[in-house]
Amino acid sequence: MSQRLWVRLPVSSFAITMGLAGLSLLWGRLSALPNAPTWAPAFVMAAALLTVLIFVFLVVVQAIRWIRTREAVMGEWKHPVKSAFFSTFSVSLMLLSLLSIRFFAPLALPLWVAGAGLHILLMLLMLKNWMTPGYLQPAHPNPAWFIPAVGNVVIPLAGVPLGFMVLSWWAFGLGILFWLVLLTLVLSRIFLVQPGLPDRLLPTLCILIAPPAVSFLSWLLLTRQYPDGIALDAGAEVLMGLSIFFSAMFLLSLKVILKGPFFLSWWAMSFPLAALAQGAVLYDQFSRSFSSAALASLSALLASALILWLLLRTFLALWREEPQLID
Repeated sequence: MSQRLWVRLPVSSFAITMGLAGLSLLWGRLSALPNAPTWAPAFVMAAALLTVLIFVFLVVVQAIRWIRTREAVMGEWKHPVKSAFFSTFSVSLMLLSLLSIRFFAPLALPLWVAGAGLHILLMLLMLKNWMTPGYLQPAHPNPAWFIPAVGNVVIPLAGVPLGFMVLSWWAFGLGILFWLVLLTLVLSRIFLVQPGLPDRLLPTLCILIAPPAVSFLSWLLLTRQYPDGIALDAGAEVLMGLSIFFSAMFLLSLKVILKGPFFLSWWAMSFPLAALAQGAVLYDQFSRSFSSAALASLSALLASALILWLLLRTFLALWREEPQLID
């Protein structure tokens, strides 16, 4: 395998670490269940270690890109669609902080501060770009826009355990606000603007699942709801219901996506499905019904299988030097 392909991996490749971190967090939740398989803790650690290794590898790749082809990186930043994926880096830092709470607590705080601070900065810079006259066109809104703006709902996941309750509430409120605004824009673009989303961006439809799914997890932390026999409040029920609705909406497009060529953007499906599965597993601990258990099992199986397949498919694409991976 030559260096020419992997050294050109775009900033959006940090979606890989988001997906792998989501897989580790999902199995961390599953391993705590009474009927968890004995190998689950080892799998959690292996997934977390792989996440860290790939994250470090991608940081090195982006540093090389910045040194050798700075104009290509700046081209991504100036692009009205590709620029949203820069926030996959800051979200990855926050997810690594959450993993650190479990495996190496001293790293959790600096990773969270760096991730949350950078994420807010990137969001503000993105807003500045969006407000520039002539920068955006009706065909530009897409689900990837949720990453920098609605991604603020990720901040409480580690922020609450680390004791930053007020900042977590602020970030959560900001994320919900932008979710409502951008959801209208994105759905309007999907329903009304022709031509439709290009094949490369079709997998990003799965990102529609992430805001309610992650918000469900953050809401439970912020409102201190634990599976101790007390029923979930209305806010949690609404968020889980919306997660299921957008999952069903995404499944309608899945057949078309799977028929198309493999792009790096397929990783956009990984973290939202992992977040949905985590929420479903936690929801089942409250509900204890057959339907919630089935949802938890199916979503965990789907997310795990998809992420592992994406990992193998990406390695294969790099080995074959498939140009569409980075073009």
